[in-house]
Amino acid sequence: MVQHKICKALIICGIWLATSACSQAGTAAKVSPAAAADTEPLLQVNVYRLDVDPASQQPVVTLVDSDEKRAFPIWIGLAEARAIHSELQGMEHFRPLTHDLLARIIDKFDGKIQRVIITHAKDNVFYATLVIKKDETFFEIDARPSDSIVMALKFNAPIYVARTLFEKMSIPIKAPKKIGEDYGLRIQEITPELTQYLALESSRGVMVSAVRPASRAEKDGIKPGDILVEINGQLIADVLSVNDLMENSKGPLKAKIRREKQILIITLHPE
Repeated sequence: MVQHKICKALIICGIWLATSACSQAGTAAKVSPAAAADTEPLLQVNVYRLDVDPASQQPVVTLVDSDEKRAFPIWIGLAEARAIHSELQGMEHFRPLTHDLLARIIDKFDGKIQRVIITHAKDNVFYATLVIKKDETFFEIDARPSDSIVMALKFNAPIYVARTLFEKMSIPIKAPKKIGEDYGLRIQEITPELTQYLALESSRGVMVSAVRPASRAEKDGIKPGDILVEINGQLIADVLSVNDLMENSKGPLKAKIRREKQILIITLHPE
């Protein structure tokens, strides 16, 4: 009886994920670990950046392969863009939002997001599968990629894209904006549209879109979603100004960072 209730609760979670924001109804299937194995080659990806498409004025989350040579953009909704940004910042809300509620339900039943797979596209709509593990049983749940990415970030689960889909839909990254491979920091411009969609307090500065694990940047305390406002007392206007300051530094730099509603002073060690 208990197992039946657990299965029912997980299926309800899957239906909510797939039907939110007027998407098609999803399905949930209980499968064995063997059946949950890949039937098609998969490529692991990471969240690369959040943007706003200037043409459609719609938020876009871009995924990237491990070599950061090709980008895989997905147009998403405003609520999901804000949820992804909140997860990148590690933001905790005063009361649980919908994705928070779903994560708590899964936790309550001792479940865990094992991985997320973006499987295919049809009529310009992407489809994804959440794989939830409960004990030794796997549940595959149809879901939107945007919701799936949020849940993957919540559970620190890997995100995969079907390799054929990635090769077909991805585009080359012509000019990656990084702050040195050794330091491990990637930043992006903050456009007025991004300021509005993510409800940022200001468009001043640049946003940290990724921090490489175990890098000097991570040890310095920088987190994805941070806004670099000043470095050594100099206001940050764009990515190029950060590059110049860090490349020409001869020692530690004092950076003013906006994280959620806090202003932090962090010492950077780019050398």
